Amino acid sequence: MAPQSPKIAFVGLGAMGYGMAVHLVKSGYAVTGFDVYQPALDRFLQEGKGASSAKTPKEAVRDVNFFICMVANSMQATPLFFDGETGAVGALKENATVIMCSTVAPAYIDELQSRMKKVGRSDIRLIDSPVSGGAGRAADGTLSVFASGAKDDVENARAVLQCMSGMLYEIPGGLGGGSKAKLIHQIFAGIHIAMANEAMGLAAVAGMDTRVVFERLRGSEACSWMFENRVPHMLDAGLGRYSAMTIIAKDVGIITQTSRTHKFPLPLLSTAEQLYLSALTNGWGAEDDCVLVRLYLPPSQADLIATQSGHTSKSSTKVSSSPIHNVTWETIRDIMIAVHIAAITEAMGFCEYLGIDVGMMYDIVTNAAGNSKIFKECFPRMGKKGWRVWGLEEAEQIVQRLAKAVNDVHPLRYPLYLGSAALQEFWRQGRGLG
Repeated sequence: MAPQSPKIAFVGLGAMGYGMAVHLVKSGYAVTGFDVYQPALDRFLQEGKGASSAKTPKEAVRDVNFFICMVANSMQATPLFFDGETGAVGALKENATVIMCSTVAPAYIDELQSRMKKVGRSDIRLIDSPVSGGAGRAADGTLSVFASGAKDDVENARAVLQCMSGMLYEIPGGLGGGSKAKLIHQIFAGIHIAMANEAMGLAAVAGMDTRVVFERLRGSEACSWMFENRVPHMLDAGLGRYSAMTIIAKDVGIITQTSRTHKFPLPLLSTAEQLYLSALTNGWGAEDDCVLVRLYLPPSQADLIATQSGHTSKSSTKVSSSPIHNVTWETIRDIMIAVHIAAITEAMGFCEYLGIDVGMMYDIVTNAAGNSKIFKECFPRMGKKGWRVWGLEEAEQIVQRLAKAVNDVHPLRYPLYLGSAALQEFWRQGRGLG
């Protein structure tokens, strides 16, 4: 990094923000941090030369070239920018750049720019740049970064954006494009996390060896990045928290709110959202998002997936059906495949509706946490048929297997929230209703 590296203010030293800020310091930038949580600031000050702290956002942005915002949501962001006493906007020097890395609704980016103009700060360069990848990649500087804004503004911030990213995507279409791209990716993430929980809960309730089922499924075409990443945390509680429930619940809420604004249907994601809201209502927000599986399990057996790892119930052989039901690991595979196909239908349909380049979105998803084997295999063929399920030659067989799976699970009285929603969507499309 050159000796005259630009100065940066970084607000929001949470799980990801902290890693991003520290990586910038280690890369040679002078970074002034701010967070409402004092221990985070104290810890940041120990990260060596180049790390400093401020008592307010206003103090943090004095004389900086770039102001990076990485707070949890728009409700936290607004006062950081516009509070009369402590807000940053009035204190930023002329032509400073604001890099908005928080995941917010595309409409909020427009609102942010409008408010800046209203307070006489049309000189501020605003870049809409949400990120994805988790705390580990944040600390390594290998996040996926979705940057949008005026071409000159993005170019001016390129070195900073590249420092934080492993994959830097420049989303065309001006401000809001980055947030739209992030939201489309999170449709896949939101559905796949919920599906991983639904699948493993079913394996446990059906009396199967959950570790064997996991290995079989991750080696099959039903596997997703989220399934392979999250299930080990269900099998072994000692691995600790990977990502808090509040994070995916917040992202999904932004997407469904945006879809309601546009009156665009997202049936599977809306189903998943109800599960996330139920988890929050139960007070599980700070726990790993794999806690969602408790909604599928008997209250007295919340750890059933872990206890069934390496074991089977007396009424079941390893991964075959038991005498009291016909559920096998293949049953779960068929449900997962169908749900992943349904996710492509609604996510890519919304992608086209919002005007995001589908080729770029394919690149984004396949290189990030929203990826799945089904996405790679079915994307080209579904794109030629308007993203309809029935555009696949094998659609009839997929739907038949899903219907059989739903029927086979029914005797267990196990809730197939996503599996059933996918079946309804397939039937709706098959009747020409969408």
